[in-house]
Amino acid sequence: MRERKRRLWHETRWDGLPGFGNAVRRLLYQFEGAAQLGDPNEPAYVPPANPKCPVCSEPMKDHSVARGGPGKPTHLRCPTPLSETLGETSSDAPSAS
Repeated sequence: MRERKRRLWHETRWDGLPGFGNAVRRLLYQFEGAAQLGDPNEPAYVPPANPKCPVCSEPMKDHSVARGGPGKPTHLRCPTPLSETLGETSSDAPSAS
């Protein structure tokens, strides 16, 4: 019975395939290894049903996002609070008398 040849490198999916590109892939695989995909038993991420704004803590459904396009910034527009819209002042604010 023939003895199996001792391997210096790990087995790759490019073993036995001819070509310079496959030789490079075999070499790089020894250093990079297989893809690190994480725990297969971990449940998938579930986004929150109604996320809050990181700036004003209001629901994101009330906000508008102005996409600037290539090379331009994107802006998040928070809704104005109801008290500012109606012109009311807070009872905690000092009066100007």
